[in-house]
Amino acid sequence: MKYFIIEGKLNTTVEIDESVMNAHIAYSQKAIEKGVTLITGLKEDMSGGVLIMKANSLEEIENYLNSDPLKTAGSQEYRILEFTPHYTLPQTNEWFER
Repeated sequence: MKYFIIEGKLNTTVEIDESVMNAHIAYSQKAIEKGVTLITGLKEDMSGGVLIMKANSLEEIENYLNSDPLKTAGSQEYRILEFTPHYTLPQTNEWFER
């Protein structure tokens, strides 16, 4: 399993329609329910979001993000950083199992 920190950056020239945001929220919730997203949230300055995800490959993450309603609407771009966890909070150990 591979682990990724993803930073979303909102495109300030594209207004986000409420239906797009609702679709993004539902899309994100499905990834949490499937267990591939550990955490997701807004950056403090509201300029985008941050996610911690896992997948078998970078391509899986790219496919997921490319189908995100915010991405398909042109409202958000993503920067992906792969990392290897070394130390984790005991409560998250199960999620980080390889």
